Amino acid sequence: MTGKAPESVVVTGSTRGLGFGIARSLLAGGVNVVVSGPRQEDCDKAAGELNALELSGARAVGIGCDVREEENVDRLWEEAVSAFGGIDIWLNNAGLALSGPSLSALSSGDFAKMLGINLLGAMHGCKIAMAGMKERGGAIYNMLGAGWNGTPVPGMIGYATSKAGLTFMTKSLAQEVDGSNIIVGSFAPGVVITKGFFREHAKSPVEGRASRASVLNIIGDHTETIADWVSETMCHNTANGELFSWLTEERVAERRAMSPPRDILSRYDLGF
Repeated sequence: MTGKAPESVVVTGSTRGLGFGIARSLLAGGVNVVVSGPRQEDCDKAAGELNALELSGARAVGIGCDVREEENVDRLWEEAVSAFGGIDIWLNNAGLALSGPSLSALSSGDFAKMLGINLLGAMHGCKIAMAGMKERGGAIYNMLGAGWNGTPVPGMIGYATSKAGLTFMTKSLAQEVDGSNIIVGSFAPGVVITKGFFREHAKSPVEGRASRASVLNIIGDHTETIADWVSETMCHNTANGELFSWLTEERVAERRAMSPPRDILSRYDLGF
């Protein structure tokens, strides 16, 4: 992939949360965005909200897609190309994190749903974007998450399993495209305060929330912080096989040393 600025990007799972933030950041930078999620009405609403901001001359288009179904992802690609004439970057951001149960208590349905969206859905996106980018080139990125590096994450075994698998798949795909006009990369965004975070936080025991707050004030980040980082990195990266990790050991150490202590949670009503 050349250093030419991207003109159009597909972001799956972007009707809310981090995906929506990334779409907003891209639009602010003058990049056209396809906003996608499983429900068309949510996609239309999100695209309408983004376009109403009039951030630049770029525009957002909403296209519904359940990434678990390959034919849906194929249609997403075709409609995205029809809307913008071509796609320069494809970001597999769609994901589902259901926390709490141990492996013995995790329902097979929940496990299958997380694997279907987080891993199989990303595979569909990679496969179809690669086929569509063969002639003009492009970039494909996968959004990692807790467990991406193979470290067990208590209470998130299903999600972490899917993200560890996604890391392996991304590395393999980067080797596959090496030397071509397509690059593959990934993002490890750390802990992002989104609606999904709020949902899972509500499941946590009340008695442990104070100690959890001290940790989250160190490792957590606002959605816009991570969205801007992902957007800018995607638009400027030209190297294949890069894994971009936000929450580095150096960043954590800097935050631990802050005086007064870092506080991001005061923005939210989390019951701490």
